Amino acid sequence: MTRLCVLLGLCVFSLCCTAAFGQQTQRHPVAVDRAYFAALNAQPKHTASNKLSSSTSAMTKNQDPRIVSLPNFTRSFTFGGQVFPYTMVGKDPSKGGRTNIPTQYIPMSFYFDEFVDQNGNNIVIDTTVVNGPLAQSPLFNNAQYATGFTQYEDSVMRAEFFPLFNKNGHDQEGSNNYHVLLGNPQTLIPVQIEVPFGSSVVFVDSDGTFFAEIDFNFIVSQLNTLIQTEPISVDAIPMFIARNAVYGDFVAQQPVDCCIGGFHTAYEANQTNNKVFVQTFTFAAWLDSDVAEAIFADPTLFADILPISHELGETLNDPFINNITPNYQLPGFPPGTCQNILEVGDVVEGTPNPSFPVQLNGFTYHPQTLGLLQWFEGITPSDAINGAYSFPGSNLTSPFVACPTP
Repeated sequence: MTRLCVLLGLCVFSLCCTAAFGQQTQRHPVAVDRAYFAALNAQPKHTASNKLSSSTSAMTKNQDPRIVSLPNFTRSFTFGGQVFPYTMVGKDPSKGGRTNIPTQYIPMSFYFDEFVDQNGNNIVIDTTVVNGPLAQSPLFNNAQYATGFTQYEDSVMRAEFFPLFNKNGHDQEGSNNYHVLLGNPQTLIPVQIEVPFGSSVVFVDSDGTFFAEIDFNFIVSQLNTLIQTEPISVDAIPMFIARNAVYGDFVAQQPVDCCIGGFHTAYEANQTNNKVFVQTFTFAAWLDSDVAEAIFADPTLFADILPISHELGETLNDPFINNITPNYQLPGFPPGTCQNILEVGDVVEGTPNPSFPVQLNGFTYHPQTLGLLQWFEGITPSDAINGAYSFPGSNLTSPFVACPTP
């Protein structure tokens, strides 16, 4: 769910944090106890934050040529007599054409000051081992979907804009056919984050795999530094990915909830003369299946590319986190859990079986099914491909349920 109060503050923290608590006693990882995560109400969730000024946010909505960022277009829909404009990445699908979006990948590994293995060595969780599986995944390689043989995120964009480019009942393949394609990820400088005492709990599962819950505010502070030190680009989507870790709020150096798997955001990176450079980026977990099983009792939740597919889908559909929608109930969450922003991953993550398994290159990936624009528009029937409200899975079968206007 969207949480707007923490992301990209002004303070910059060192990546290598020396423990400031004096002499501390190192300890071994905690053996997995399902009751522990149940007590933390372990629920998969994501966040988002618009860090743009009101003037810059308005410029993005108005297609102001002074904005330098991802290529985007603006359209709108009407519900209840109110017009809801939205901005998405790519070219206007009614005009066809392909858009190629560069991506950048920063693997984030962890070194834990507080936790040691049986030999007394500080525990390290290495993310670089997923470099190959990420690059070979359906996020950047073609597989077969109802919308064609293409990349995963593109298949979803094509599903929701099917009536615009599938004119006269015929999807014309060719140079003008609508696609939003992600470039092969450019791997930037890998980083190892030193996690100080009191900012994490490290666990070990029955297979001997180490995983962690880390203070969400601590990881945000590290990202504040990374976005200034890594050569990320405003015309690309940077992906910061960390393996076998989830995030939550810590009080008195102990976790009090769980489990955030990622977020996406946009902020003003620079201003030169009359140009305003708006940077988007994503941050996501990558859980091995045994770790997902240990935390959620489900080996598919947050498994492999599920969190990053969630964040990439939301970046393409709501790059500047300012696409306001009617206020809706989040499916699968308690009544009154509402929001009013076009977050296509949030509206599916609480439903049963949110992942859509895709076998590719000898590996079963678990990207997340995403909500379609038609769900937010509140239209019946849906004019998306096959009358869908979500894609590729049919998790959503009818439009949103309204909440009171906030």
